[in-house]
Amino acid sequence: MRLPLIFAMRYVFSKKKTNAINIISAITALAFAIGAAAMLIILSALNGFENTLTGLFTAFDPALKIETIKGKTFQLDSILYKKIAQTEGVKDISVVVEDNAVLKYGESQEIAIIKGVSDNYNRVTQIDSTLVEGSFMLGHEALNGGVFGYELANKLGIHISSSVGFVTIYIPKKGNLENLNPEQNITIDKVLPTGSFFVQEEIDGKYLLVSLDFARKLFGYKNEVSAFEVSVTDHKSVESVSKAISLILGPNFTIKNQYQQKESIYKIFRSEKLATFSILSFIVLIAAFNLAGSLTMLIIEKEKDAVILRSMGIGEHTLKYIFIFSGLIIAGIGSLIGLIVGGLVCWLQLKFGLLSIENSVIDAYPVQLQVFDFLIILLISIAIGLITAWIPIRKIGSKA
Repeated sequence: MRLPLIFAMRYVFSKKKTNAINIISAITALAFAIGAAAMLIILSALNGFENTLTGLFTAFDPALKIETIKGKTFQLDSILYKKIAQTEGVKDISVVVEDNAVLKYGESQEIAIIKGVSDNYNRVTQIDSTLVEGSFMLGHEALNGGVFGYELANKLGIHISSSVGFVTIYIPKKGNLENLNPEQNITIDKVLPTGSFFVQEEIDGKYLLVSLDFARKLFGYKNEVSAFEVSVTDHKSVESVSKAISLILGPNFTIKNQYQQKESIYKIFRSEKLATFSILSFIVLIAAFNLAGSLTMLIIEKEKDAVILRSMGIGEHTLKYIFIFSGLIIAGIGSLIGLIVGGLVCWLQLKFGLLSIENSVIDAYPVQLQVFDFLIILLISIAIGLITAWIPIRKIGSKA
């Protein structure tokens, strides 16, 4: 393989008789460079957004969430609760109740999910890190506080930083409704906004966090629980802790880790990356057909050289390898240049935040460089170069 590589290096870098070959080769290398740079920049941006949103999700979602398979709630069993709390690897447990409600503030009305949480909720999750206004205060019996999703607060016209009034909550009463007066069949109460959190639009647009006792009073619950949210001492042990809790609870409960709690969103991230990578690879494949034209012209120009090499005993396979290596060198150099340029652009964005985002919890577009992306882009580019190079080279054996 050394001899074909030497000839390929000479053919690629030596000045050609026909200047068009040099121009087409340069254009081909440029096409690979632009394609590789675009793939790296876009994939790094998708990595950055995924990493940022995942960080926000993990701040809102517990390490493990336990729910009943049948119905919306289950009875809080103190013995069961203690067994889970004593499971090796479990750090803390928050008791949660959730249900729908209508919120009214001024002239604005919105349907929301009220999530009542126990006092240790901010130790089970990292909700404090997602706060953009106010603080995580759920109040007490005399004054019920609520932490609103950022989007929900905007829809209602609530601005925590300025003076705000109480938000009215409307919830239909449970059980058989005998009173013909609609107002008598609705639980009405008020909550004072104390903070707002930002995670993701789907969450921010519908969640209101309140104290567990206040939520139970609103929903007419006594000892019902919607879920247990569990934190662990070591995130590496999540799977083993989940299995241990599953043995305690039996088949009537589901236990979801952070990925399973937002499985559809994580799948969208993966699908977006795959679709983006496929589209950009196809664009590079189309642009790489310049390589076929460049090699065709190179083969024609080096026809006399091929006759001399054959007379010296060099076989057709070796001749093919010379031009295959020529194509791979063009594709490889172009791809490497593209990866260097793309990596530099991403580094500048990381270092200086060249592209900023207004009205967001992050100042600039997030990017994250991954070694795997460099390797897969380089491999795909070389594979595309090999495929397109083979088109003109496969007919070399038919020449006299």
